[in-house]
Amino acid sequence: MPEALSDSARPKVLLAEFASESAIIDAARALRERGYRALDAITPRPIDALQDLLAPARSSLPRTVWISGCAGAVTGLGVQWFCNAWDYPINVGGRPPFSAPAFIPITFEVAVLFAALAAFFGVLHRMRLPRLAHPMFEAPDIESASIDRFWLLIEGDDPKLDISEATQLLLTQGAEQVARVPATSHGAGA
Repeated sequence: MPEALSDSARPKVLLAEFASESAIIDAARALRERGYRALDAITPRPIDALQDLLAPARSSLPRTVWISGCAGAVTGLGVQWFCNAWDYPINVGGRPPFSAPAFIPITFEVAVLFAALAAFFGVLHRMRLPRLAHPMFEAPDIESASIDRFWLLIEGDDPKLDISEATQLLLTQGAEQVARVPATSHGAGA
């Protein structure tokens, strides 16, 4: 039975430190099997098996970029059509007011602009940026993640989070320490 925690008592982040790749992979697999979904890892190098466990869902960003690019192409072509064929048609050299070959470069450029902006802002949104600080950085020894330690993180907004069960499970999986970072931690912006 999960602990009934108020919003003020619920931690923002539960962190566990591991000494090896295999230990963090086993712990992530065990947490996944228990139903935990808001997991992340901070490691000194990429671990493919861990990536498959932590982010199994495919991103919708490519679809968003494609749709934005198509919208940009339609917008670019539509603006050119409106300006040259509808609003102010000029007969230059006997060409028709709407000459598609002449509109290809601008249409392509506007499509690329829209797609690039969608990709840029989509990545920022997916990474929840800009975020000036994260409560995780208040944990003891977190700087070892860039050297030789592996950290597994459970976000406090995971509906399955039971502090005592998660702590016990992480310790049995080989965690060297489990840190509970409160939501009201100093510097926990955004």
